[in-house]
Amino acid sequence: MADKRLKSLERMLAIQSRMRSLAEWRQQAIQRQAAAARDESHALVAALNGDGLINSLFTDVTARRLHRVSVEIAGLNEQAAVQAREVARETGREKRAAKLADQARRGQHRTDQDKALLDIMESQEGKRAASLE
Repeated sequence: MADKRLKSLERMLAIQSRMRSLAEWRQQAIQRQAAAARDESHALVAALNGDGLINSLFTDVTARRLHRVSVEIAGLNEQAAVQAREVARETGREKRAAKLADQARRGQHRTDQDKALLDIMESQEGKRAASLE
């Protein structure tokens, strides 16, 4: 029974570890998207600040794109905050699963030691009984 529980807890720990890894992966993807959007925003601002006939023709288009990018950045920042909380939540779940698995391992180890000690005591008792006969 305890062995089944230990195996179950170890499977749960592996799943929680994978869930945390996926949450971290999603967080990194959001951070990469936000960095790319910030780079694009910087490039658009530089284009708006540039001189020349071509730049003045596309100023309104560039300004609208800059606005859309800034809205996207704000959304990505919000998603990043939500995902950071998710990573923290998954990390906590993984730690709790690890703690339960560790407790089960220690309990199983104690049970195994008790069984080994009982076997030793029974064999000693058997030897002593045999010598008395």
